[in-house]
Amino acid sequence: MRRARQSRSGARWSASARAWGLLSALASGVALGGCYHGDFLDNACDKVGTCLVTDSATTGGTTSESSSSSSSSTTADVPAVDAYRVQTLTLVDPHVYYDLGGCGDRTDLLNFAFDDEIKMGGVNMMLVLDPADPSLTKTPLTLTEGTCDLSGSVPVCTPKDSTLLVMTAAENSADAPCDVTRPETVNPNYSGPNIPAPICFTSPRGTVILPALTPELSPLVLYDAQITAKYGTDAAPVDGLVSGLITGFIPESAAREIDGTISGLPFNLWGTIAGGEGCQQDINNPLDDTDANPSPENPERGIQMHMNFTAVRAEWNE
Repeated sequence: MRRARQSRSGARWSASARAWGLLSALASGVALGGCYHGDFLDNACDKVGTCLVTDSATTGGTTSESSSSSSSSTTADVPAVDAYRVQTLTLVDPHVYYDLGGCGDRTDLLNFAFDDEIKMGGVNMMLVLDPADPSLTKTPLTLTEGTCDLSGSVPVCTPKDSTLLVMTAAENSADAPCDVTRPETVNPNYSGPNIPAPICFTSPRGTVILPALTPELSPLVLYDAQITAKYGTDAAPVDGLVSGLITGFIPESAAREIDGTISGLPFNLWGTIAGGEGCQQDINNPLDDTDANPSPENPERGIQMHMNFTAVRAEWNE
């Protein structure tokens, strides 16, 4: 259960101390199980140190510290982490094209399927900050999948799949927007990816695994990926995350493997991308939504995914 909070000043001090403890673990370069270990890019999380220790290792350290200072009157009152459940997730670039009695832009149908899964609780993507404190320079950030009870006014969630655990450190920006887009990968004819205004946070580039966005598809592996969002509102900065963006690269070979059905229709990611094997609405003016590989050493093209999101505060019971 969520633990009682201290006074504002005491809670901030305790949370900040805990954050810097975890950031020290990050700086040590330890990379254990719990995040994807790929060799596709030099800046995959295991190669640049953006993978943190596993949740069990982190919890073990915290438990040991608590037991050794159990006589302290404040130990039991250290506030729980700040957890957020992704409430909306919208693919904005690239778009998907599908022939349903004629070639058309079917991105809205794909986003509707995502939206339905999220609303029904089939997809529970969780962002956990320890803590969500805009006054800090950096804060530990975990992206994982949860199991959530959505019957109350606030989602109540527990961890689900540790293999989808990605732990890193987000950097806060108090005076500049958090723009993580690569301009050459953005189609100006589509609604644009979010650029969060300050105060916002940005994760370092690394490998990110998203939970399966529909039951028929596999988890989505994004390379050279980043996560960014604005802290709620100025009046209530930690009550939610807004103007969020998850972006990352999928090479053609991996996009071809994302295959299944969505709403009963066959779906292959590369088979729906203009410039890949997606249909063309106007064969005389073909579109090309494929992108160059962000790794200069790798010539394989692919697609840069841009997914806008918002997230609501959730109770997180580990």
